[in-house]
Amino acid sequence: MKKFFIIFMILIPITVCGSYLYYKFNPPLAVQNGSAYQKGKEVILLEVGNRHSFADIKITELLVNNYKHPSEAKIQVSNHSKGFIITDDFNSEEASKYQFKSINNVKLKPNTGPQLQLTKVNEGTVTDDDLIYAITLVHQSSIEKVIIKYQYLGLSYEKVVTNI
Repeated sequence: MKKFFIIFMILIPITVCGSYLYYKFNPPLAVQNGSAYQKGKEVILLEVGNRHSFADIKITELLVNNYKHPSEAKIQVSNHSKGFIITDDFNSEEASKYQFKSINNVKLKPNTGPQLQLTKVNEGTVTDDDLIYAITLVHQSSIEKVIIKYQYLGLSYEKVVTNI
């Protein structure tokens, strides 16, 4: 019994450290290569998702270019049948058909990575319950770089997207 307890006490820190290293070196945020933009890249749309299956991702901050805050930043929550819209007027009649939310009010659900969603579409297993997410950023000058700060399981991450 004592031997079992000692082995158990050794395995707990090993498991915790292994899990920490796995999540630290395998960030959960997935950003789709390529993006949509308009007005000389002053408005961009980045499709994002959570490629892990365990917990939600909480985006904490969005920055552009040299760590500047964009003029406006929203997250679109949609499904495959509706898709996304790229706009700088979130209150327009056309944009009102889509769901724009503040970054503080959205958590990216597990298994929503763009590549996983594409696989579901190709296999014909996608449903209207499968959520897709896109970040829409508006800035007064051309957006060349996007910095996404987020949290997952209490760990903080930073993803820099430059191939816009």
